[in-house]
Amino acid sequence: MLRPAPAILALCLALALGLAGGFVAFVFQATQVADRDGPRAEAIVAMTGGSSRLSDAVSLLGTGQGRRLLISGVNPMVSERELARLIPGSAALMQCCIDLDHRALNTLGNAMETGKWVRSNGFRSVLVVTSSYHMPRTMLELQRVLPDVTLIAHPVSTEAMKRNVWWKDPPSLKILGFEYAKYLMAAVRLRLDIPTAEPRTVRAASY
Repeated sequence: MLRPAPAILALCLALALGLAGGFVAFVFQATQVADRDGPRAEAIVAMTGGSSRLSDAVSLLGTGQGRRLLISGVNPMVSERELARLIPGSAALMQCCIDLDHRALNTLGNAMETGKWVRSNGFRSVLVVTSSYHMPRTMLELQRVLPDVTLIAHPVSTEAMKRNVWWKDPPSLKILGFEYAKYLMAAVRLRLDIPTAEPRTVRAASY
């Protein structure tokens, strides 16, 4: 039986170590949460997918840490009135300072629609609000479409992941593993400049 050449074994080992090291670095980023008294920006964008993302974003808007808020990826079946009912303290702000994006279906779509909104309003700095584990991939996609805009990450905690004990919580480990795989795929796609098109089908969502 033929044995793998030492060079192949060394390459496989290097690849495995690289992936493991990358995962450790990813987890460090994906388990950080922002301070409530963080930096201000001209605008705020929040990605749907968890109530804490939206309530934190509305709170930031209410305390003046941004002038306007985009909620990206809202289910087309959810009206502005329903959303205001679901997010405490948002009713008055919904009338003046909150825009809803019903088109984005995924993280790539969030970035595309956010890019359009930021450019149309002429914003130069944006607070990005999403779950901590989702932040690395979100920032990767946004940096591609908004290279000249200052993007400030505001990661929030989520009940879906126990970020302080993730290594002994199977659901948290699963979330981080899947998100790391998605992050790597997005990084490769952007590195190779592979064309993408956002699907235009309606998906179910909480908001």
